[in-house]
Amino acid sequence: MGSWAVPPKEQRNQRGLAGDSSVGLDTVDLQLLELVQTEGRITLSELGRRVRMSPAAVGERIRRLEANGTITGYTAVVAPERLGYGIQAFVRVSPHAGITLCHFRSQDLINRPEILEVHHVIGEDCWILKIAVRNTAHLEELLEKISSVGRTTTSIVLSSPVERRILRPAAG
Repeated sequence: MGSWAVPPKEQRNQRGLAGDSSVGLDTVDLQLLELVQTEGRITLSELGRRVRMSPAAVGERIRRLEANGTITGYTAVVAPERLGYGIQAFVRVSPHAGITLCHFRSQDLINRPEILEVHHVIGEDCWILKIAVRNTAHLEELLEKISSVGRTTTSIVLSSPVERRILRPAAG
């Protein structure tokens, strides 16, 4: 017909780019992803029954979703208070000059068992840590260690009305 006024964009193959996450996923893949996110211990037989496929076919799809990085792992969700951690908090950290997440003091800190999550963010602070501690004395001790790498701001979790949601493909 004619030539393109603007050439079409090349397909992006990098994992994690916005808009590319659901490329190649059909409705069965999306159903399977929803089911394994809500019922992590569901059997292949039960998955197959729910999506009307054989367990072998479902197993192959799950293996493909794992291999392409869509499913990144499986985990048990535990109640911190049942393990003796009565307080959860988010600690925002603005590190001292020259301290990065690769710095040995940062590595010592983030390898502590009380540090549940570490997020490198853009904004006033550079890191957000999710922590679980036994009590306020334990919180004070941990904050003292965190303060050695930078200025901190702490928010104690009172409740978590929404802890986890099913992740679906981003809308177009």
